[in-house]
Amino acid sequence: MKHKMILKQQVQYASMIDRALNLCEVMLSRSETLYPFAVLSIEKQIQCIFLDDEDYNNKHPNGAHFGMIEKLEHQLAIGKKQANSAIGMLVYAATIRSPQQAENDALMFSICDANGENTLTLYPYEFEVNSIKIGKPFTCDFSD
Repeated sequence: MKHKMILKQQVQYASMIDRALNLCEVMLSRSETLYPFAVLSIEKQIQCIFLDDEDYNNKHPNGAHFGMIEKLEHQLAIGKKQANSAIGMLVYAATIRSPQQAENDALMFSICDANGENTLTLYPYEFEVNSIKIGKPFTCDFSD
């Protein structure tokens, strides 16, 4: 297995991030669609959380899925009550716009550590022949 690029400050989450990146690659290479999901890590045990099919079919007229992130956040909150050391991560699709107004697809990883601190990391990606190329990750800073 090729080791994905992981930011230095997120090395402690490497196994979670690796699992999520692998899942994203499988999903995107099969259907070119990324369905939002969550990853919960409790005492080094990692589990992926998906919603029920009806949640994925619950679409807004503009094509966007709605309520999914909130439902996944709720599932993570339930899971995090099991242990103080639990770490949760939401994974969903995003679009990045460069200063030159070019748009790129990206994977958004929203990691919430055991202290409740949130980190947003973007992994740009592009489709290649029969595969997905995931680019170098970077974090987002939404400071006021």
